[in-house]
Amino acid sequence: MSTETKEVKRVAESTETSEEVKGLVDESDMDPVTLASKEKATFTVPRKYAKISTLVKSTLDVSADAHEVPIPDVSSPILKLVVEYMNAHKGVEPLIIEKPLRSKIMADVVKVPSDAVFIDRVGENLDNLYALIAAANYMDIKSLLHLGCAKVASKIKGQPLEKIKEILGTDKAESKTESKTESKA
Repeated sequence: MSTETKEVKRVAESTETSEEVKGLVDESDMDPVTLASKEKATFTVPRKYAKISTLVKSTLDVSADAHEVPIPDVSSPILKLVVEYMNAHKGVEPLIIEKPLRSKIMADVVKVPSDAVFIDRVGENLDNLYALIAAANYMDIKSLLHLGCAKVASKIKGQPLEKIKEILGTDKAESKTESKTESKA
């Protein structure tokens, strides 16, 4: 085979390959999809980014022309945080955090530095942190679920039992149970 023929064949193969690669990028992945919270507040995110959630992905796979996905178990403020996470990761789920945690400092634990900033901010309010964990579990976003749980673990790591109970809210649950028991007696 002549050098010229080899070159023509190489160019033809590289053109086919680049056309195949272009074909793999689905333009509709950047179409917006709307996520609706339990209060019916809506948040728009590119379809590809929303598919980081297995719940959203399976809903969109069943109904490819869907433009809105209801998320009835997630409140508006928490869904806003989930969408912020989706936008930050652009549809690519980061690696799961290694366990056991090697540090209480989230920046030392996570692979994506912006995740540490995000979860530290959310973790300032335990109710929001627990609601975010529940939303990640409901929406099946494994990396966000692990990130939230790692934040809880970092808060309790090295703490005495009483502080752990306070962080986990078990004191509140115990006092509610005791109050109910006392009122029945």
